[in-house]
Amino acid sequence: RHIAGTGEIDSQGNVGPIGGISFKVVAAKEDGATTFLVPERNCAEAASAAPEGLQLVRVGTLDDAVNALRKLRDGKPVPTCEG
Repeated sequence: RHIAGTGEIDSQGNVGPIGGISFKVVAAKEDGATTFLVPERNCAEAASAAPEGLQLVRVGTLDDAVNALRKLRDGKPVPTCEG
């Protein structure tokens, strides 16, 4: 599995938005990523720019990211930017 992601993480584990998400999702897909961990406040922008075939996983905290990775590993549904 090739998973990419971005965001700022504060000392409480909150994942904050970043700039340039539209470029980062394209670059990740070009590098072979099939899944991208997206700060929840960047979801709309990421969804509007994401190449076909790149799953956008919405995360608000570091715990969300770890739980999403576990769910992906186990084949369970994850929260996405699309819904």
